[in-house]
Amino acid sequence: MLLRRSLSLVAVAAAAAAAGLTAGPPAASAAQPAGAGTRIVDLQRPTPVREYAGWLLFSRWDGKAYRLSTWHDGELRDLAVPAQSKPFDADAGPDSAGHPSAVYSRCAGSCDLYVIGFDPGDRPRPVRNANTSGRDEIAPSVWRGELVFARRYGKDHVVPYTKPIRAPRSRPSRRLAGLPDERCGAVDPPDCRPIADVDLPAMDLWGRWVAQSWTYQPEDFPGFRQDEIRLTDLARTDTRQVAAMTTGLGGQTYLGPSFAEGRLAFFRACQGDPGGCSTRDSGAFRYRISTGDYELAGAVEGWSGWAWDGAAGYHVPSDFDCGGGDLGTPVEPCGIVRRGDLAWQAADRAPVPGHR
Repeated sequence: MLLRRSLSLVAVAAAAAAAGLTAGPPAASAAQPAGAGTRIVDLQRPTPVREYAGWLLFSRWDGKAYRLSTWHDGELRDLAVPAQSKPFDADAGPDSAGHPSAVYSRCAGSCDLYVIGFDPGDRPRPVRNANTSGRDEIAPSVWRGELVFARRYGKDHVVPYTKPIRAPRSRPSRRLAGLPDERCGAVDPPDCRPIADVDLPAMDLWGRWVAQSWTYQPEDFPGFRQDEIRLTDLARTDTRQVAAMTTGLGGQTYLGPSFAEGRLAFFRACQGDPGGCSTRDSGAFRYRISTGDYELAGAVEGWSGWAWDGAAGYHVPSDFDCGGGDLGTPVEPCGIVRRGDLAWQAADRAPVPGHR
């Protein structure tokens, strides 16, 4: 049955217009202060960052290519993963025995999934029971032997799945809840449009909960893209839209997501014009799963990566800062910065009216 949900395209267009107006690895950084926070890793280029149990996972540019790297207790180490020209699509989580590990998507013709532990000497292993020929497996996350990932069937069709890593290949992957097939606008007469140009930049798995960060374009609707943070469970019995927005000239984007302490956290950044963000609607959000309450640590930032561990946030500065900025313009040195003093306040945060 075709899912149908309502979205005011008129309101979206108005919001968009408003937004438009307004050798081996080096040693880790010696914890130098970097504005509001402490820089714990030095980098040359921006990267997404993920966190699990005190371990950070990120892509480190070594001057020629990106390395999939970890940081833990002040030690930076490159994993035994082939380098590549783009930042890795990867996540950190516990393996079947509860040990820290990573799952990542590597593309050579098509994109396939691999897992690797964080112990010295660990080597990547393909996830043969999930990988396919000719389709891209992307946005992976792992939690105690359970895998979530998405498979791309075309430019407009991305489907999330789950499967135990050790399940036989003959057992089909189970489909997860994702985006509806259409968005419907409050226009005269009402007009429903298929969702097109779909991407799923990241998912995060925590126990039975899966967070999804989506971006898409309603078909034939000119303007900016739509972004959503969605929460679902592995059994597809509880699916929620936690946040939604229309992007604008401010380059609004969601970073994360991360789970900790029964909460889902994400960061709303403005990677273009900072005028598209304010401390009233941007910065770090956390959503308590049991009650649906929101909190916001307001900020106006153009960061390129962000994660949260329950006690601190970890961010990577903007592309502009990591690129050196303009001559004479102060910039934040490129690296991973830890900030533990997030000023959380209760927020009346709701999705765009009509979204579910």
